Amino acid sequence: MDLIINFKDRGKIELQLKCGRVLTDTLTFEFEANLDSVLITAVDKILKRNRINPLSLKTIKVSGNVEKSSSAYKIAQTFIEAIKSSKYAKL
Repeated sequence: MDLIINFKDRGKIELQLKCGRVLTDTLTFEFEANLDSVLITAVDKILKRNRINPLSLKTIKVSGNVEKSSSAYKIAQTFIEAIKSSKYAKL
């Protein structure tokens, strides 16, 4: 299972769960501040809804309309790195 953090318009993100090329589920949310906590809550919600362990995600990536120098992109990348390091800590 793959998770894509897709930045849509300003302040709007769509989470996409994909199994191969098949879109399994989506969750769209808006944020004004505190993207870190809102992102964690939204990812937890979509994973629980689909009964998926975060450590079983094959890939997690950021896409969409976001500049790589923005705080939002850096927060998403830090979130991805935290999941990756948790996955390797369990091995």
